[in-house]
Amino acid sequence: MCAILDIKQLSIEFQTQNQVIQAVKNLSLRLFEGETLAIVGESGCGKSVLCKSILNLLPHQHCRCSGEIQYQGKNLLTLSEKQLTQIRGKEIAMIFQNPASALNPTIPVGKQLVETIRVHQKISPVQAKQLVFALLEQVGLKSECAIQYPYEFSGGMLQRIAIAAALMTNPHLFIADEPTTALDTVTQKQILELIQNVKKQHGCSVLLISHHLGIVSQMADRIAVMYAGKIVEIGTTSEILYHACHPYTWLLLSCLPNVNSSYPISYHNDMISKGDAFAPYNPYALRIDFEKEPPFFQLSDTHYAATWLLHPDAPKVSSPIISIE
Repeated sequence: MCAILDIKQLSIEFQTQNQVIQAVKNLSLRLFEGETLAIVGESGCGKSVLCKSILNLLPHQHCRCSGEIQYQGKNLLTLSEKQLTQIRGKEIAMIFQNPASALNPTIPVGKQLVETIRVHQKISPVQAKQLVFALLEQVGLKSECAIQYPYEFSGGMLQRIAIAAALMTNPHLFIADEPTTALDTVTQKQILELIQNVKKQHGCSVLLISHHLGIVSQMADRIAVMYAGKIVEIGTTSEILYHACHPYTWLLLSCLPNVNSSYPISYHNDMISKGDAFAPYNPYALRIDFEKEPPFFQLSDTHYAATWLLHPDAPKVSSPIISIE
């Protein structure tokens, strides 16, 4: 299977007034053609930073990136702004957590979509307007919505408009950064079904960002679990849900409130200089976890986890019984 996106040893640092914060640390990841890969993890683990780095949307004056982001043989980190413009929005499209922030509140949505289409396609305004009407109907909105302003729509409708904007150029890669945040359950289901239909109709690859394992279990072919700027476990959806091996993945799977849970639910996501970043909150931590960062151990052709518990010399630890039904 051919990889449409190949991230190699990516590190991202932010320079603040007092310190350097490493948001992503030596991260490697592949997304294959036609698949849906979900990245899950708690808030602050670096999911959105990773997505924005793919499209070079991070603030250059305070951010430093190293490594490679290979897209169809091109390293996106080394391209000029002019070269990126030919890819951003045309071949790689992204919808954000807050779709309202991606729209100008003073301009009707139809006009904004027409302008975006004409940046990437040499068509007349009339043709662009007809395409906008067709796209709005494709995402479940009436063509009359084109004359309305962003503030006249609900959150779910704005997300549909954002998806329509992403579809305008038939992108090869569709990045969805927590597309159901702040939406009610019914609207969440509708948006997820819409993204699945988009994938089927356009044959694109989908990179789905979420902290909700229930959502990604319905959509993803593979799941990558992220903690403190690193991927700690990756595998097929069934492998992660039913055969997880990393203690942090166990924590995510059992994060629903449970009076019998022995897990210390922690919202810390500290970057430590030595050892495993999750070690201070890991009830199964070994001494080596505090001294040396674990490598990836292979469990199958598709399943890898970065935990010393998988070392041949480690004590045998059984995963907790977790109900995900």
